[in-house]
Amino acid sequence: MVRVMSALRILHVLSHGEVTRGGAFQALWLARAQREAGHDVHVVFNAEPTEPPHATFAPFAAAGIPLQPFAMANVRELLRFRRRLRELRPDVVHVHRDTALLFVWFASVGMDLPALVSQRGTTHAFTSPLVRRVHRSPRVHRIIAVAQAVKDALVGFGVDAAKIDVVYGSFDVDRFGPSAGDRTRVRSELGIDASTLLVVQVGHLNRKKAPRTFVRSIAALTKLVPKTVGILVGKGKLRGPCEELAAELGLGDRLRLLGFRRDIQDIYAAADVVVCSSTDSEGLTGVLREALAMERPVVATAVDGNPELVRPGETGSLVPPRDPDAMAHAIAELAADPEKAAAMARAGRQLVLSLMHPDVRVARTEAVYRAVLAARRRDA
Repeated sequence: MVRVMSALRILHVLSHGEVTRGGAFQALWLARAQREAGHDVHVVFNAEPTEPPHATFAPFAAAGIPLQPFAMANVRELLRFRRRLRELRPDVVHVHRDTALLFVWFASVGMDLPALVSQRGTTHAFTSPLVRRVHRSPRVHRIIAVAQAVKDALVGFGVDAAKIDVVYGSFDVDRFGPSAGDRTRVRSELGIDASTLLVVQVGHLNRKKAPRTFVRSIAALTKLVPKTVGILVGKGKLRGPCEELAAELGLGDRLRLLGFRRDIQDIYAAADVVVCSSTDSEGLTGVLREALAMERPVVATAVDGNPELVRPGETGSLVPPRDPDAMAHAIAELAADPEKAAAMARAGRQLVLSLMHPDVRVARTEAVYRAVLAARRRDA
């Protein structure tokens, strides 16, 4: 773990009151790693102050991070948070997603925050003209983009490139590694033998994750590699349509929908290939970094930040979005040359470690903070 020479007081502000596998997890992993590195870290999140924190915050509370809820839709909470800012006097306020940004923005009117940093994890357009104006304002001192694709999108939306830094998200190094996970347990649970090609996609069953493209790719793949099973892990409103499509295509038990699972490392370990069929607005999906950290071969769509991690012929295979036949052929090629697939997966792990190890993320994020603070001292 990186240690700091001089500690900063850092306040993270989260837009959500529940920790999921997405941005809230990433924010809290960063907060915990910064605390372990010696910083004084506090977290504010969007929830009713009269209710206990959601159970998903428990590991971070156990790590000693002070957690405090604020109902960000309540105007009176702006004043309470303003008082909290004056009491805490943070060196850095790091906001995650638009709700948190607007909450801090209005609560701190007339205050001179030393460093206000916004996190941006998606390439989609700003949700409102106000959000766009706030991001472009000099009161937001720096924006951290989770991929170069996100930075490029922000510049396209009129944000000054000089105020945007790329810092990739990280992953749990203890949970996701080559020796992590039990390859046989999930296969045994599902009745899938060792000779079956097992292809996995993990993520919410929503439009941008394109689970129906995955279903169609499995149907096409079974014509190339008959002994194939596809697994969709996640929940969402497209579960029913995926089930209907699978029935229409006659997939039967060659497609399994497992819903939400906590044993995700065992599922990666069981997979021969991990797939990302997303269409847009991803930034850079965490599934790819986790799968490559475990040295699993990957096939992903060439959208947003995916090509920054999946380099064709080097760390995995890229295909066009919404093209199940191309995805099926890419998966079949990996299955036909397991030695090459394994070599690309090993190279993928090394790339993930170089870009996304928690120590790298902490160091690069701290460098952003200190650059803002130094620039503001020079301008004072």
